[in-house]
Amino acid sequence: MPEVGKRRRYSQACNIARTLDLVGERWTLLLLRELATGPRMYGQLEAALGGIGTNLLADRLKQLESDGLIEREKTPGMRRRRRYALSEQGRLIEPVLVEMERFGIRAGLSGPESDYSRPAWAVLSSRASFRPDIAAGLDEQYEFHVDDEVFHLGIKDGRPANGHGPAAHPVVVASMASDTFARVQSGSLAFSQGIWTGEIEVIAGHEAALDRCSQVFGA
Repeated sequence: MPEVGKRRRYSQACNIARTLDLVGERWTLLLLRELATGPRMYGQLEAALGGIGTNLLADRLKQLESDGLIEREKTPGMRRRRRYALSEQGRLIEPVLVEMERFGIRAGLSGPESDYSRPAWAVLSSRASFRPDIAAGLDEQYEFHVDDEVFHLGIKDGRPANGHGPAAHPVVVASMASDTFARVQSGSLAFSQGIWTGEIEVIAGHEAALDRCSQVFGA
């Protein structure tokens, strides 16, 4: 495994190559994907990446911190514990991640059904299908409980405002299984149909808000 600061380089005077020098190692972009949706503790990152070894995760975090792309910050309510977050420099990678999501959607990329999946990845992926024309004038949040994950999609000032955990002021809170949510994302199940069949439960708020969410985020 390359030591921190001694990674493999392309040695090309090209910004694409130099960017890959920073983020082209295996797992690095996926680690940045997790942090693009908010600060995470080490254990949360290890669980979310499902397959990365703990030594490799530690190495990647050290490298990214050394490069100034991530930083450690205090965890609220836990003075001795730190969580990882994107630095101001690291946030410059977010549009690249969204464009990679958009490319995957447009290219119709798919893989085996056995591939590891997390519903909360919608926090980032939904930015790629965001419809600013439909979102115009809306300022609201939609909270989802999918299996044991809680996350929210939202709109603020005409832009996506998505994140992990509960929403501050959700207009609707909906609960469903991960396979149901996957069908909603693929477009094979409408929220209204899922509510009618009992696959989706509206815990609080208005059902109609789910239809707006679907239109805004292209679900």
